[in-house]
Amino acid sequence: MLEPENSVIETAPATSDAVIAEDVGKRYKQGSRNVAALKGLTLRIAAGEFVAIMGASGSGKSTFLHLCAALDKPDSGRLCVAGRDIGRLGEREATTFRRRGVGVVFQQFNLIPTLSVKDNIMLPVRLAGDDEAPAGRLMQELVERLRLSHRVEHRPDALSGGEQQRVAIARALVMRPPLLLADEPTGNLDSLNAGQFWQALRDTLLAIETTVVLVTHEPFAALQAQRVVVLRDGCVAGEFTVEKNDDAGRLAARYQSLAV
Repeated sequence: MLEPENSVIETAPATSDAVIAEDVGKRYKQGSRNVAALKGLTLRIAAGEFVAIMGASGSGKSTFLHLCAALDKPDSGRLCVAGRDIGRLGEREATTFRRRGVGVVFQQFNLIPTLSVKDNIMLPVRLAGDDEAPAGRLMQELVERLRLSHRVEHRPDALSGGEQQRVAIARALVMRPPLLLADEPTGNLDSLNAGQFWQALRDTLLAIETTVVLVTHEPFAALQAQRVVVLRDGCVAGEFTVEKNDDAGRLAARYQSLAV
């Protein structure tokens, strides 16, 4: 593993908050019905913080993540992510923001099957038309920290599920985004691969002061965060700090006390 003083990973600019949500509302049409996914959600996430968003199905957690990724806009309220007001972004600005302002990791790995690990990771750089030299050096460090050095020339079908998800993490970080959004990233992994994934991510985050927002229903995944925010019916129902002595069972009990 590379020593921190030799790291080419650059930290995100220091700001007090990476995400500021003030009275955010979002509605969707379901047939003839208008469904409120978010109802005045208010939340702040500090730069460099690792926050898990939990809630039952329909609580609004995935909607919140999509808004933070500029995949949609709030109908009301104000949402600022990495210093940008999401509601004010035009289509071109939103595309640029998605490329440079956030990295996104989904439950599905979404790797290109015909490309090698290296080429999958470098794809966002090439799509953006950026200089590949500095990104290539960062890619090399990421694959080492994520324990993928021996796999860079392999295609996705030669990798385990845990390895594919670590490739997705490297791809999400190679543009040095100030914010990493993760939507149930270990949902398709068994317990062994999930544990290896979280260990590799923690090792990487030691070198990258990136804010992480994780949407999950899994207590073990939420256990990796510093803080858990619980959504219910489109609003923040409560939150708690993850303590050193917490385990998945204790965290699940704390979550349930707020979710119902």
